[in-house]
Amino acid sequence: MATQTVLELEQMTPQLGAIVGGLDLRESLDDRTVSELRQAVLDHGVLYFRDQDLTREQYLEFMSRFGTPCIDPFAAVDQQIPPEFTITDMVTRPYAPATAVWHTDSSLVPAPASLMALRAIQVPPVGGDTCWASMYAAYDALSQPLRDMIDGLTAVHSAYKTIPLMEGANYGDLKVEMRNVHPVVRVHPETGRKALFVNELWTEKIEELDHRESNHVLALLFEHIKNPAFMVRWHWRPHDLAFWDNRCLQHYAVNDYSDERVMQKSLLTGDRPFGPR
Repeated sequence: MATQTVLELEQMTPQLGAIVGGLDLRESLDDRTVSELRQAVLDHGVLYFRDQDLTREQYLEFMSRFGTPCIDPFAAVDQQIPPEFTITDMVTRPYAPATAVWHTDSSLVPAPASLMALRAIQVPPVGGDTCWASMYAAYDALSQPLRDMIDGLTAVHSAYKTIPLMEGANYGDLKVEMRNVHPVVRVHPETGRKALFVNELWTEKIEELDHRESNHVLALLFEHIKNPAFMVRWHWRPHDLAFWDNRCLQHYAVNDYSDERVMQKSLLTGDRPFGPR
């Protein structure tokens, strides 16, 4: 029987982040709660749930209320993935060099993941936090002339910078020839807001600029994104779950831990990004 409850939200920063209280995700959620959670993730970018000791089936049921679960889109090319395999267990140490770079997941594919979740299984006693940053806030903080310029630009996203960082990680389907072009500024398909859509892990170059100009503009944007005013930082405890909008946020896994960290990852299919022009 679906659980109906009043949603408890504790806002974390003016720009993004809210802690959700009063929900046990082991129980089926009623339609009203699902609708309120969807609006909350659109409003706050990332939601955090404490003490969610979920089975894989319960995790999958929760995610399926918000879209179609998938694995990393670049690993699922030309594959049909059964739903029960879309919850991925990740021992994070092999990925640490790549995830300690600000990024949007899977932006090198035609339709990057829309909503995402991470659930902590095992966390180090010290360190291992994850940061998120609002790309709405990053875009809004740029000067009007710069916004006017980048609104009409597109950028190539590829794995050429990422593959050298993934040595020892199990991403055999990640190929250097995977490339897709997306707008530098993405219009969110649900909110209509503009968000920066370039990231240091996957973005290779701006199409309309020469190599030197592209490097300078991207360097400016990558540095701009790191402003703490756009960010929230989460200290993991076992069974925490973070649920966020991959279309307008970037995240960064702080590589400051020595003990192993084990996470469960889940993604929902997205659509092709479009820009303001």
